[in-house]
Amino acid sequence: MTVLLIFLPIVAAAFVGLLDDPQAEAAKRIALGVSLATLLASVGVYFAYPVASGGFVSQFSVSWLPLIGSSFHVGLDGLSLPFVALTPLLTAVSVLASWRKTDKGFFALMLLLQGALVGVFAALDLIVFFLFFEAVLVPMYFMIALWGYEERRYAAVKFLIYSLVGSVFMLAAMLATAYLAAPALGKVSFDYLQLLKAVPHLAALPAAGWLFWGFALAFLIKLPAVPVHTWLPHAHTQAPTAGSIFLAGLLLKMGGYGLIRFNLALFPGELQRYSGVLAAVAFVSIVYGAYVTLAQRDLKRLIANSSVNHMGYVLLGIASMTAVGLHGAVYQMVAHGVITGLMFLMVGLLAERTHTREIAAMKGVYAAAPKLGGVLWLALLGGLGLPGLAGFLGEFQSLWGGFLGVVTRPYVWWAVFGIVILAGAMLWTIQRVLLGKAGAEIADLEPYEIYAAAPLVLLAVALGLVPALLTPWIDAGVQPILMLVQEVLK
Repeated sequence: MTVLLIFLPIVAAAFVGLLDDPQAEAAKRIALGVSLATLLASVGVYFAYPVASGGFVSQFSVSWLPLIGSSFHVGLDGLSLPFVALTPLLTAVSVLASWRKTDKGFFALMLLLQGALVGVFAALDLIVFFLFFEAVLVPMYFMIALWGYEERRYAAVKFLIYSLVGSVFMLAAMLATAYLAAPALGKVSFDYLQLLKAVPHLAALPAAGWLFWGFALAFLIKLPAVPVHTWLPHAHTQAPTAGSIFLAGLLLKMGGYGLIRFNLALFPGELQRYSGVLAAVAFVSIVYGAYVTLAQRDLKRLIANSSVNHMGYVLLGIASMTAVGLHGAVYQMVAHGVITGLMFLMVGLLAERTHTREIAAMKGVYAAAPKLGGVLWLALLGGLGLPGLAGFLGEFQSLWGGFLGVVTRPYVWWAVFGIVILAGAMLWTIQRVLLGKAGAEIADLEPYEIYAAAPLVLLAVALGLVPALLTPWIDAGVQPILMLVQEVLK
């Protein structure tokens, strides 16, 4: 099933690219059909997952580079499954949000991006992970560069350069990790499950710190964390609506996922050693992201900068190295994918109608278009972490985990300022954009746009009120890593 979830969208992307379809009528229907089919399959695997016993399911392994000890090994566990299920959902949302487009290449790129993202979250071999990690860059670069706004080429190149710089360090760290772990394993292997057996050996290496930061730099860029975050506002602002949904909903999660899967699991001693540094970076990201959000005039840029704040909570939860903090970090990533994806969807649809993203030019959207305004209202409230919506639980647990961590505790008190500032920014945005008398007529949501928003609205509420829809899976994914960490750090 894992192989199907990865390669069905990729094969469909190639088929769409070869179609004689000048108006993209067939392309958009194929993209929607494939995304919905893989969504149903991933949801089936999600609810069939044995949360009581945990472990990896739907594994597939075949030797493909035996000379260097690499195999095509993929599988799913409680940590990866939420993101694997979220990927086709946001793909379907993005297809519906782009229904007016007439370029088959755009829909082919979305399918390619979906397959590569699932590959990132399912990879159990370092080389396979790296290849999918890099494959994500290609469709996202072209989506921004070809279908973005005025400064799209600058934004696309900046996104690519930042990503490639991080990837160079990560690849070097991967090669060194496999080579240095060989004495403990008796062979060179890039298999993740094999490398877990060599964690005590890796922890004793003088180069462990360098290996840790080789991985961490790539993931902090993707997260993104201050000061390696500056690609994000440009990419988000210049990307088309579908690109922004993918960026916020999924690409940023590659950073947090990688920190837990690789930095925490393979180098727990180094994460403990540098937890104070990561906590400080998290604190700066939380407060800086909130302050910059408050100053924005462009609505898309405002939401983009709020992501720096939100992902700061993820980094704080990871730095705490506590069960509560890690649980909150994963919950926050899923919630952020849902809520921020919904915000970018609504802002994109609003910009299409008003032909502007300037906050000062918008007023009375709720009065003019109550459906669009109502959904955007809910999304903005979710963005400020309102209790009852998904964002609250992730932020609260990340902060509580930070409080329980000895090193991270001092930063939690200061991080509260970020919560207050961001709440003010979101409420002020609601006042300026949604309230008041409408300055012009705005067409309300079309039926297919309602279909795109509906699952994200339902998830934003459901994950805020019924955390049991997600928490058992997170526990099943995080607890084995924590048990390994505790054993190594004894």
